[in-house]
Amino acid sequence: MNRLAAPFALIFGALALLSAGSGTAQTVPADLTMTDIGAAGLSAPIAVRSPNDGSGRTFIVTRGGTIRIWQNGALLPTPFLAISVCQSGEQGLLGLAFHPQFATNGKFYLQLSRFNAASCTSPMADQVTMEYTVSVGDPNVADPASAREILTVKDVASNHNGGDLHFGADGFLYISMGDGGPQNNPHGFAECQWWKTANNNPASCLSSNPAGTGFAMLGKILRIDINGTTSSPSTELCGNTAGNPARYRIPVDNPNVGTSSTCDEIYHYGLRNPFRFSFDRSNNDMVIGDVGQGTWEEVDLITNGSGPQNLGWSTCEGRQLFGSSTTCNFGLLPILNYQHTGGRCSITGGYRYRGPITQLNGMFIFADYCSREVFFGLPDGGSPSGFSATRWESAPGVAVLVPSNPIGFGEDAFGNLYVTGQGGSVYRFDSVSGNSFLFGNGFE
Repeated sequence: MNRLAAPFALIFGALALLSAGSGTAQTVPADLTMTDIGAAGLSAPIAVRSPNDGSGRTFIVTRGGTIRIWQNGALLPTPFLAISVCQSGEQGLLGLAFHPQFATNGKFYLQLSRFNAASCTSPMADQVTMEYTVSVGDPNVADPASAREILTVKDVASNHNGGDLHFGADGFLYISMGDGGPQNNPHGFAECQWWKTANNNPASCLSSNPAGTGFAMLGKILRIDINGTTSSPSTELCGNTAGNPARYRIPVDNPNVGTSSTCDEIYHYGLRNPFRFSFDRSNNDMVIGDVGQGTWEEVDLITNGSGPQNLGWSTCEGRQLFGSSTTCNFGLLPILNYQHTGGRCSITGGYRYRGPITQLNGMFIFADYCSREVFFGLPDGGSPSGFSATRWESAPGVAVLVPSNPIGFGEDAFGNLYVTGQGGSVYRFDSVSGNSFLFGNGFE
């Protein structure tokens, strides 16, 4: 029997897990489980996504470049798409987002490490946003020939690639990029909003792109409008190939519009490796799991309408000073952070639960890649950040673990939450006693 344990001290220890605005303790059903959905044969499933097209299909993305459809309790035999991607280090097929009008236009977007036949590290693989459409004759198979490169980000290492992407309620596409990989952010990629070289001088942004060897959009959340193009783009469309029309345009309220020597795609900055992020399907708040370095992991909550933010890396790690910093240089504090103790090393997550299990409604659910623990968080007026979190335990001191290292989360059309294991399985959070509607697990 699974239940929530008392909050542990490493995440802003509070005395109770509280529900938003109620002041009363909120718990999860005692019979909460992670159910293996039976999607056998997958290799490193990294994302679970569902289009808003009424089909009830759930799409599972594997890091190796394959997308499979799970429907009516089974994987369809034919892959939706299979492409070649670089897989050195943390590279791969890392994210999938369906166009808000996917039901009518069939468009979807991938974030991936571009495949290089000779080597994925010399030169380093670019991080690329691609557009595809479904085939004309079969909605369960994508058309490989429809591939269009939308945006390209130059990279310096095979780790810290970010790689998630989602459409916000504003209709714009948000893309996460890591800080490039070098430890301690020595080049200042996460702070600089213009071209930078790997020169070990974090204070120096450049006046222009130095013969194509500069890096501009690492350590950021990008925001673009893919429903239009830019026929004569300026040099400040840093993800576009110079001299060519851009296959996207910049939202007019992006923060760098109207300024000089800044990349117009940048929306949020100061991130280390926002490997997974999500939008709250209830209110469009953004939840980011930003992977820390030596000591702290963090969860950032950017409320809908609060605008662009500086998330603080690398003057701070979590809510703590980093290195020789004397001041945390950020505009938005993480709502949660936890230390690298007990085998913890890297946050994966997460989502704010809005599915059929009523007791979980509003909880932030995330996991740690190394320890495989699952955490639940909610507002708590008694903690320094206003939020507290606790570890899922089956008995006092006994953690409920994801069976293999968790590398992704996702929702289906019903709001059910899934976590993926690097070992190849996909698990759904289930509860019979807490389920608010009969067919909330997608079966009829």
